[in-house]
Amino acid sequence: MDPTQWDRSDDDLMGELKEAMEEARSVPPDLLEAAKAAFTWKTVDEELEMLTLSYDSAMADSALVRGVGSAERMLVFESEDLTIELEVGDEVVMGQVVPTRPGRATLEDPQGTLQETEADDGGFFLFRRPTTSPVRVKWIGEDTRVVTEWVPL
Repeated sequence: MDPTQWDRSDDDLMGELKEAMEEARSVPPDLLEAAKAAFTWKTVDEELEMLTLSYDSAMADSALVRGVGSAERMLVFESEDLTIELEVGDEVVMGQVVPTRPGRATLEDPQGTLQETEADDGGFFLFRRPTTSPVRVKWIGEDTRVVTEWVPL
């Protein structure tokens, strides 16, 4: 709108206002598509099957023995079709997926991804032991998407 034309009618002013609002409402198709794609990630965690903790050597050892236990801790997470076994050492977290299958393991803390790695042919994967806790492991394979419960290390 040209500010020198203050004497224009209200209809002209409303027409220009309508055009400006329509321009502001129009969203480029590529931006709209990117927003829709980002929104699908909102529920990605709900789409993952939860593996439940079925064995924790720290719990089993404390029930059987008094005193200092071993430095390594074994954790087993299970679902109907898949098991993830973790061995937590002083410096590393070693894992194996049973039955073996190709996939990507991700170690996460509540703030997000800490480390990612591919499993080898035997289903084994390795992470550096994190300094933050609790953590969980997410496994994504060709036909499998699971996540473990949160566990303190």
